[in-house]
Amino acid sequence: MKNRKSVKKSCVTKVIQGVAVAALCAGATVANAQVTRGFIGPHEYSLPDPKGMKPWNVFVEYSTFQKTGDVWGNNGGKDSSDDVEAFVSLSKFVHFWEVTDGVGIAWELIVPKVSIQNRDTGDGVSGIADLLTGPAFWIKPNQNWTLGTDMFFVQIPVGDRDLRSTRWNVVASVFWDAQYDKFNYTGNLGATINGPVERKGAAEPANQYYFNNRFGYRVSQLIEPYVGVDYQWQNSKDGAPAAHELAGAVGVMFHLAPTYHLSVHYEGGIDGKNMPVSNNLNVRFAYVF
Repeated sequence: MKNRKSVKKSCVTKVIQGVAVAALCAGATVANAQVTRGFIGPHEYSLPDPKGMKPWNVFVEYSTFQKTGDVWGNNGGKDSSDDVEAFVSLSKFVHFWEVTDGVGIAWELIVPKVSIQNRDTGDGVSGIADLLTGPAFWIKPNQNWTLGTDMFFVQIPVGDRDLRSTRWNVVASVFWDAQYDKFNYTGNLGATINGPVERKGAAEPANQYYFNNRFGYRVSQLIEPYVGVDYQWQNSKDGAPAAHELAGAVGVMFHLAPTYHLSVHYEGGIDGKNMPVSNNLNVRFAYVF
C-alpha cells in the first residue's frame, strides 16, 4: 500500500483538459480536479463567420491560482484538508481558417505549466504537464450564434516526469456563443475520456464530464462584468467514490483594444462531494494577429 506522501504526490496533478486545467489533490483520499474549464470567460467561443474568412491566429494565456484548505466530504459537507496552493498557466496558440464553405476550423496547441505546493508538509511539484492538441470546428447559423465542437482533442503524455499522466486521453466538447446587443452568453458541455493506464492492475480513473456557462453584459466600451455557473461530475470507478461540484464565478472582462482583451474572475465552490472546494482566481489574456 502506498504511504500518505506517495499518494499525495501521485494525485497532485491528474488532468490537463479541454482548453485544459490541472487537477490537484488536497488530501490522500481526494484525487479529483476542481471544475474543468472553470477558467473560461465571456466571448470564449465568439468566432467570426467562416464563409470567405482569411486565415488568422490567436494567442491566449490562461492563469489559475487555486488555494485549497477544504474538501467536499462524502456527505456533501466541507472537511478540512492540507493547505495546498496550485498555480496553473496554459499557453494556447490557435490557427483559424475556412475548411469548407461556411465551416471554420481551428487547430490548437496548449502547453500547461504547473506549480503545486503543500504548505503543511513542504511537498511540491512543478514543471510542464502533458500537451493538448487537436482541431475545433464551428459554424454561424445566424449573425448572433456560434456553434462548434472540439471532438478530437488529444492529451499527449509528454510532460515532466512528476506531472505526466502516462496515458493518452481524449477531450471532447460542444460549445456555443450568443451575442444579443450588450448581452453575451457563452458555454460548453464536455468530457474527458481517459485512456488505459500504463501499469497492469493499476486503478482505472473515471471519465469526467463538465458544463460551463458565462453570462456577460457590456456596460461600456471598456468594461463587461460577467457571472458564471460551472458543474463537474464523475462516476464511481475502481474503488474511487463518485464526485461532483457546483461552482459560481464573478468577474470583469476588459476590452482593451480590437486585437486584445483581459478577463479576471473569482470562482468558489457552492456544493459538492469528494472533491477539493473550488477557491481560485483566474486570468485570461488573448491577442489576435
